[in-house]
Order: sequence, then C-alpha cells, then structure tokens
Amino acid sequence: MINSGRYTAKLDSGWRFQHDPQNQGEMEGWHNAGLPAPVPVSVPHTWNVQEELEEFRGAGWYEQLLEAPGECAGRRFRIFFEGAYRDTDIWVNGTLAGSHYNSGYTPFEADITPYILAGGNNRLVIRVDNRNSDTALPVSNSFDWADDGGLIRPVTLVVTGSTAVEQLRVEPKVSFSADGKPAGGTVAAQIKLCEPPAADVQAEKKVYRNEVIVWQGREEITAGALAWSFAEIGLDEVQLWHFDHPHLYELEIVLTSGGGTQDRLVRSFGFREIVVEGHQLLLNREPVRLMGVEWMPGSHPDAGMAEGAEELTAMLVRLKEANCIITRFHWQQGNELLDWCDRNGLLVQEEIPHWQQPAEPGKDTRLLALSQAKEMIASHSHHPCIFAWGMGNELDGQSAVTNGYMKELKEEFLQLDSTRLVNYVSNTLQLQPASDATGAGDMLMWNDYIGTWHGDLDEEEVIRQIIADHPDKPLVVAEYGLCEPAFEGGDARRIEILKDKTAIYRRYPEFAALIYFSLNDYRTQMGEEGTGRFMQRVHGSVDLYNQAKPSYAALREESSPLVLAGGPVWKNGGLELTLECRNDIPSYTVRGYSLSAAIAGGEVISQQLPDLAPGEVRTVFVELPVDAGSAAEAKDASARTAALSILRPTGFSVLELQLG
Repeated sequence: MINSGRYTAKLDSGWRFQHDPQNQGEMEGWHNAGLPAPVPVSVPHTWNVQEELEEFRGAGWYEQLLEAPGECAGRRFRIFFEGAYRDTDIWVNGTLAGSHYNSGYTPFEADITPYILAGGNNRLVIRVDNRNSDTALPVSNSFDWADDGGLIRPVTLVVTGSTAVEQLRVEPKVSFSADGKPAGGTVAAQIKLCEPPAADVQAEKKVYRNEVIVWQGREEITAGALAWSFAEIGLDEVQLWHFDHPHLYELEIVLTSGGGTQDRLVRSFGFREIVVEGHQLLLNREPVRLMGVEWMPGSHPDAGMAEGAEELTAMLVRLKEANCIITRFHWQQGNELLDWCDRNGLLVQEEIPHWQQPAEPGKDTRLLALSQAKEMIASHSHHPCIFAWGMGNELDGQSAVTNGYMKELKEEFLQLDSTRLVNYVSNTLQLQPASDATGAGDMLMWNDYIGTWHGDLDEEEVIRQIIADHPDKPLVVAEYGLCEPAFEGGDARRIEILKDKTAIYRRYPEFAALIYFSLNDYRTQMGEEGTGRFMQRVHGSVDLYNQAKPSYAALREESSPLVLAGGPVWKNGGLELTLECRNDIPSYTVRGYSLSAAIAGGEVISQQLPDLAPGEVRTVFVELPVDAGSAAEAKDASARTAALSILRPTGFSVLELQLG
C-alpha cells in the first residue's frame, strides 16, 4: 500500500527528453512550463549513443508526471538516483527541489515532500550536464572511459511515512576460534533518519538467512533523535561469504509510530573477513592468491553508460566464466551491479574516479574525494563483495605531495569505514619503489606496463627491488596487458604478455593478486580507434559486443584454480582424470566443486569432487554407461562422446573438455 510503510517504484518509463545545446532551458522556463520539443525515452538513458548526439557535451533535460493520490497527504516523497552524469538539478512543479554536482557516479537523493501536491499530477523536471569540469572528479577530460551524459542509472520513487530511514549502515563481524574456524558473528547497525521524529519510534529488527528468521528484537528510538546505533546483534553460528560460497543474510528494520508503520527497509549483508598479514592476503583466515580481470562498463555501443541489467549481467557472467574472482572499478558502480557481485561471488575494489589529474592533489581535491567517499560508502558499505576502497589511479606517485595526500586521505577513509582495505593504484612503482605513494595503502597496487607504456626495463629486477623496499605488504598487479593501436601485435601479443608476465609473477609469493587489463575493448572519450559512440581502446579479450577473442580462452585457462594433470582416460566403464589444485596464482582451497558429464543421447551425470588444497593432486573416476564407456567396449567412437564440465558451487564453469 502506498499509504503504509515503504512504497518504491522504478521510474523507468514515461520520460521525455530534450537536449539544450544553447543552454537556454532555464532562461526559457523549461523547469516550469515543460520541455518544448521532447522525445520519449526510457531510463537509464544517455544521449551519447543517439544519432546526432554522440558528440554532444552539455545540458540534457528530462521530464515526467508523477501522480500522488489524495491518500498520500502527509507522506514523505523522495527521488533516489543511482547515478546521473554529471551535474544535476531537480525541479518539482517549477521549484528547485535538489541538486547534485561534481560527482557523476555516486548515488544521491532529493526529498521532494515540500513540493508534491497530493491528489493530482506533479511535474518532475531534471537537468543533467556532462560538460568537462575543473571542479569535479574526474577532473576536466582526464579519464579513460566514456563521458556519457544523462540519467545513466535507475531512478526510484520512494514514499514512506514522515519518519523514514535516510541511511542504514550494517557492520557484520565474524569471530574465529583459536584454530581459525568461524565461531559466530555479530551485526551492528546504525540508522540516520530523514528528520528527528516528534514522538518515540518503535524499531523492530529481524535477521534472515534464506528467508528464515534467525534473530529478532525490538528497540525504541527516542523523540528528537536524528541518528541511532542499535545494540549489537549476536549470532552463535554464521555461514561465511566467500567468492565460491557467497552466503548472504538480510537485516530488516520496521519503524512504527502512532499505531502505523512509518518505514520498512531490508538490507543484505555477509559475514567475511579480509585482512593483510605481511605479504599475504587472508580471506576468512585462509591465505589466498587471486586471479582477476578489470571490466570497463558502459562499453556496449547501443547502451553506453546506461547499460541495463541484461548488458551488465552478460559481462559479469563473462568475467566469472573467465575464472576471475577479483576486479576493480575506476569509478563507482550502481547497487544492482554490486548486488550481483554479492550473490555470485566477485571481490571488488571500488575507486574514487581520480585518474591522473591533478597529479599532485591538494586540499580541494581531498574535499572532492571525501565528498564522493561519503556517498559511496554510505550507499555501498553493506556489500560483502567490496573488499577495498580505492583512492585514485596513476597520479604522480613519486611526489612527496602525493605521498602525503594519500596517507592523509587513507586515514579519513578509515574513519568512514574501518572494516575494509584502502589502496592507491600506481603506475610509477617501478621507478623508485621505496618512495612511491602506493606504499600508503594496505596493499601495493601496481599498473605494470613494462614492455609497452613503461619501456624496456628488466621486469624481475624491478620486482625484486619492490619486494626489498616493501617486505611487509602484499603486492597486487592492478593492470597488465596490451593496448592497441598504441602498441602492435594484436591478440597474439596480448596472449603472449598475459602468459609471460603471469609466469614471472607466479615465481614470487609476495604477489597476492593479479588483475589483467582488460576483459573488454572499451568505449572511452580518449579512445584511439573509432568515432562517436564507437570511440574505443582495443585493450580487451572480448570486443564491444562481448564477442570473445582467442585471448579470452587463454585468460580463462591461466585463471583456473584447477589444471588437468592426467587423463582423461577411458577405463573400466568410465573416465579417469587427475586434477591438480594450483599452488601459485591462483591459489586457494577448492571446496564444493562438481563435475558434470553430458553423454551422447542427452543423459547428464553429475558428481561432487573432493576438496583440494593448494598443491594437492587427486585422481577422480567418473562412472559412465557402457555405451559411452571404454574404448574396448565401444566400437563406434561417437557412442562414447562426452562433454565434461567442472563447476564452481556458484555454477560457473572452471574447466570444459570435449571427448569423443
């Protein structure tokens, strides 16, 4: 019911759009009278994939009518934006109701309650401007992705009682016994209300696991309180979140006052611990060495930065099918994308979009970064997939100014969220490792382009110097790969770089993770190839339309935690194969994996695989029907054709073999 609790509605249809090349809309009163010559669009939307507007940087206007039934009188109305690029003004019935400037990828909301007229239609008008700005992050045109303008992510109407939750912070913590096994967990929760309530408010709390209540309680929020920290919730047993076992919980908060429900909010979360210890990265007390790839969203030419669930999911599935379980984003993403990562097991570093400039950041940049960090962390800190926050990418990492800035900014990040790692990604670590700004982070994160952008240096000599200068921190290669047409060699050289550099990194236990760059060719406003919506960098193992190149198979193979050490051999009415769990990169215990065999004729046989620790080798026998069986029993080779797949617990394929 719209007049009870919380009502939400995606505002994806009913929009009309008009671009404003002369920036005359406000002067002519478009915010009050409506758009003079609009076209219908759906949201998410960007004009930079539309014919004739691909190169347009400026103001774009959106409008639609919101119906507010008479029974909504006294309710609170808010518009929630997952992201709008970039500078945004919101009018309701001709009155400015909110603005959001200098940040194009962080979520924000506008409380439009004072401007809504119950019992009729209300004109909602939004102006978004994507021109370069020297007061934003990213600054000016210093960023290597598309600058698509518009309402690029979902817009949602939220209607609640007058007492409503503005922010809900969930902080789960897992406890471990002396032998490193999970021993229960706790959940802390903090609420910030939209405004102090005039009367006491009852808050009912419930924790769910697989839709079953595992804890419930009730507390009182006193009248006049704007923020509230609930008593810690204790659970005797918890299931941990892991990239192969992404167990999730839900916290439900229901606020009641004056005999009616004011608001209801449900937030998912997970119990997991990610820390660094020396050069090791520990996930739930297990040392892990991880393989990943960076994906640049917003690259489908038909959708751009307004990619919907279908395009986003297709790329995320492609990433996971590459056996990659860690990634990073140069700019903040939407909650729907991060929800997918939570459910399917993908570790994420989400970053402030501070790319190269200003190379020596100062106070103004710090204030911008902190403003974005507050919005990012307030909206995204419940996601267990996010293991780290990023402070920037490829600045002047050898500068004392940048070093001081990163140390100070990290401390401020930790005040916002002390439960995650904080890092800066450097492309200068190879110069003077001891003095590089990435040392301010919890991990050394290095964009390694020795052999291309960084020239011809001795790779292993550089690595040894980095390790000598930083013996107590994990080393992560945050980018390595080949960018065309800046460098020649095509996909064959891309495979060569992937294999050769990965082989070198594997020889050094100080490397905790590798993030190949990149999964996809990507649209970027500084692309060397193509024009308009096709302007791109050819850097990926799939193209703009998610079509795989040969290097994708190589990435998948290099990233697999399991390798076939022997077989498969047809034997005694079945197949025998020997599996080895990698003990370099990637390196982690394989638990709950399964084998699926599709037999000629349509029959599918499945069986669980034994758990394997890093370096462990096990022989597995798969019993098959006799007509699919041994070579001695089958005269026709096609009769024993089988397709074998090894699957993660999440269902993603690790290895596939076609036998016949």
